[in-house]
Amino acid sequence: MRRRAVMAGGVVALWLATAPGCAVLGRKDRDDPSPSQVLHRQELSEAAQAAVDRRDLAQARGLLDQWLAENARSAEPHMRLGQVLQMQGAFDAAAAEYRKALEIDKDYVDALIGLGQILHQVGHDDVALQRFAQAIEIDPHKPEAHLAEGRTLEGLGRPVEALASYFRALEDDPTSAETIVRVATLQLARNQPDQALARLDQALQVAPDHAEAHHRRGLAHLALNHPDAAVADLKAAAARLPDRSDVFFHLAQAHASAKQNKEALVAAGQALRLNPSYADARELTERLQR
Repeated sequence: MRRRAVMAGGVVALWLATAPGCAVLGRKDRDDPSPSQVLHRQELSEAAQAAVDRRDLAQARGLLDQWLAENARSAEPHMRLGQVLQMQGAFDAAAAEYRKALEIDKDYVDALIGLGQILHQVGHDDVALQRFAQAIEIDPHKPEAHLAEGRTLEGLGRPVEALASYFRALEDDPTSAETIVRVATLQLARNQPDQALARLDQALQVAPDHAEAHHRRGLAHLALNHPDAAVADLKAAAARLPDRSDVFFHLAQAHASAKQNKEALVAAGQALRLNPSYADARELTERLQR
């Protein structure tokens, strides 16, 4: 990825978006703005970041719109607006902003990653993989690109290739909880709960509140016949993922394994309330009621 030198008095604040794969380096505007313009754009950048940090995406979007009204030929605000729109689920609008950023800078790695993520989300996985490959060719040490590529490969049912991408991501960002959880998920699918458990312990050291890490570690404990540990992790996951029927079903399984049938019935019932057609939860409920 081309990284433009940042001159004194001409810096634009770093974008540290919360969405995966969305960290973007500040870029020097192309129209040689005046010092007052630079200061104002930096203020808009910092205010937009603060809005994202507190999950006020509407305000972040408004601030980025202000920046673009002043200088639509800067790639960064297009990129950051794309991130915000993507976080809001406005995928078509987000893709349009990523493409505008790439029109200004064809080697903008983060725009390629963002566009690839959108393409994956709307089902155009082959084209998404092309965008990720472009990003990796420009910057082979961009962990977000390898993570996004791995997610797409995993979704396509290509777990071996997905694992390779995840391990490449971990080479450059070994503490990425999101990547570690993806590796552990594939290890669980391969019936490797011991390896998955070690990975998930690491993920939760880095990110103690990571809901999916608790969920997956609960499953690893369940597979290894650690019912009390499984219950603890799955309770933590359920508290953070209250709309996930699968999490409550797995919690019910853990309670049943711990001989806590009353608690298992409550958790299975919640799984059925969230998903009335959940056959496994219904079967477990019927078995516990016998």
